[in-house]
Amino acid sequence: MEWDIAYNTTQDELIISEYGRTVQVLLRKANAIEDDAERQAYVERVIKLMLQMEPGIKTQENYQERLWKHAFIIAGEPLNVAIPEGVSLEEEEVDQIEALPYPDNNSRMKHYGQNVQMLIKKAAELEDGPERDQATYIAAYYMKIALTSWASGQFVNEEMIRKDLYELSGKKLVLCPDVKIAIPGPNQPEQHQNGRKKNKKKKHNNRPNNQQNSQSAGNRNKNRRNKNRRR
Repeated sequence: MEWDIAYNTTQDELIISEYGRTVQVLLRKANAIEDDAERQAYVERVIKLMLQMEPGIKTQENYQERLWKHAFIIAGEPLNVAIPEGVSLEEEEVDQIEALPYPDNNSRMKHYGQNVQMLIKKAAELEDGPERDQATYIAAYYMKIALTSWASGQFVNEEMIRKDLYELSGKKLVLCPDVKIAIPGPNQPEQHQNGRKKNKKKKHNNRPNNQQNSQSAGNRNKNRRNKNRRR
């Protein structure tokens, strides 16, 4: 015995699954109706059925326009019907949003931080002169801040900062040996937020004390009972 069963996998793919297969079948039969008035009424009834199946669309702006657009998409071809006034089936042009460039994750010496490395890059683009010398010193100063806040300042070394500054700038920025890099002040924000240590509050466990108090109270009651018996 053979069963004539139409599985969904053998049928046309649903264009908009929220409305179901019945709506799709109805709309794809609309253009086969010869009478114009009957075809118009038929499509409008299907539109109402779509609204009943998805009532949440009614909360959206211009929901009628959205329903008619969906009907034309589901039909797979232009429906030979009159579109209501105020409904436009033209797609609005959407401006393409340019993707933001991702930072280079392959940067060297990440312990200085991305902002410091960007500062070095901008300083290296300046022409020789007082402005570039000042930018070079500022970059070295913030490199020292980064090292001070990283690993509790165990690796702060001005000679290493000068060398790293020279390497990170593509061998363009040179901090003169006689220039002393200032010590970051206490109010200077840290470059590495993870380096901050939080003081954990110790929880006091009072259970042993409670046990001792209960034992001493029990001993006192026992002594009182013994005294009363002697009397």
